[in-house]
Amino acid sequence: MVNVELVNDPLKAQQLAQLLAEVWGERNSISVDVIVAVVHSGGYASLATRDLTGKREVVGGSLALVGRHDNKLHSHVTGVKGDIRNSGVGSALKEHQWTWAKENNFAAISWTFDPLVRRNAYFNLVTLGAKVVSYHRDFYGELDDAINSGDSTDRLVVERQVANCDVAPHGEVVVGDDGDVLIETPQDIVALRQSNSSADQALVHNLRSTQRKNFEAAFAAAKFVRGFTSDGAYVLSSKVR
Repeated sequence: MVNVELVNDPLKAQQLAQLLAEVWGERNSISVDVIVAVVHSGGYASLATRDLTGKREVVGGSLALVGRHDNKLHSHVTGVKGDIRNSGVGSALKEHQWTWAKENNFAAISWTFDPLVRRNAYFNLVTLGAKVVSYHRDFYGELDDAINSGDSTDRLVVERQVANCDVAPHGEVVVGDDGDVLIETPQDIVALRQSNSSADQALVHNLRSTQRKNFEAAFAAAKFVRGFTSDGAYVLSSKVR
């Protein structure tokens, strides 16, 4: 069973910093003092633990900042240990975060994710029912960590509604209709990035370039992301249907 608790002292902040360093390869971590400062200034930080090998271990965590615009909480980072992904830890963290945002009267929670990562797109749009707000080229600039290194940091910004919701939103897979634009995702872009093959690296570049062109063209044509298909494609529809 996954337990999620707030980070409310330096020891837990240290545990969160260590978890994030492990997930992102210890090259682009968030320091303990920054985590403490975020919490002290009204932000959100949490740790997920569960029983592994007979003892309680930290398996995930999240850090969110208070946004200046429209009373929104911005979830900067959420990480789960790689060997236990798809085990419910990410969902438990996001549900805890939503409940905290509800209790603290936030209107919505926003965050970014790499639109090439299929599993994250499914999780965000289908499991959590988040809505795409915008697309950005190279949002963070160059990052030198174990997940993003060697690729541009194009990002989708999504929001999960909090205000006027009695329970946390959830979505469902959608099917494209006539006139919709489908933008596909590779099965595992992270594995391709980590490959030593020059052919795989060229493929990563081509996938990013193609998806960027498709998203920018669709948004320029007044399309919006209506959802995500069961086989890994974004469905973009006209704003007036």
